Amino acid sequence: MIIREQNDAFIMIKQHDHAQISKRLYQQLHNHLLPEEDSSSLEYAIAQHDCGWIPFDEAPFWNDQQQSPFSFTNYPTEPKTVIYEYGINMVEENDLYAALLCSEHYTRFLNNSSNASATGFVERERARQERIKDQLNTKEDVFLKHYEILQFFDNLSLYICLNEPGVAKEDEHYFFKKGIKLPQIFADNRILTPNWKTDKTIELNKDLFTSPATIPLKQKIVSKQNIKDKGLQKAYSNTNTEVVLLYVS
Repeated sequence: MIIREQNDAFIMIKQHDHAQISKRLYQQLHNHLLPEEDSSSLEYAIAQHDCGWIPFDEAPFWNDQQQSPFSFTNYPTEPKTVIYEYGINMVEENDLYAALLCSEHYTRFLNNSSNASATGFVERERARQERIKDQLNTKEDVFLKHYEILQFFDNLSLYICLNEPGVAKEDEHYFFKKGIKLPQIFADNRILTPNWKTDKTIELNKDLFTSPATIPLKQKIVSKQNIKDKGLQKAYSNTNTEVVLLYVS
């Protein structure tokens, strides 16, 4: 779950809905920026990279230490590795190469962790990656280019989801204080600097898309009072999902 806290509510965005924003942005790319090889598998990886969260985001957990719902940033490592592995398994059932990309994406998050669950997860995923690479005879240079694209669209979607619409540059989420690294295939590792022009529009400092991308952001605004009265899971399930249209160009 992606969480933004407001004075009297939590904005809650499902991980898989965030991934669909990543996919929608990828689909708007200029043709000359699209990779020539395995582009359908890359698109599938971008769309499904957080599919392991789907059942878990239906019943969010309360973080009693921080008095807020657990988000993907502070979710405990032990269940998080279960979610990651479950999702990669689901992707592998449909597309081996997409599973390879998702596996690389998640192992990089936990590669330096000393947690036993994390180290076990990384070890299993490295074995999976070697198996898939051998099976597909993967070209390492192409694979790394594709991974950079997956990482980029994950980050650009997170920029949209984690920031309050219309936020001033100096008040953006700390993840993005230095901008977003562009894939080498797009711009030789330059930095993308997104900027909220209004509460509906985001302007980029590089021309990436064939036309302005229309982004339907699905979210729930869950009242803190409802959480206090009913508990998080009931308050969440009783709150309607709203769709906010945003525009990226």
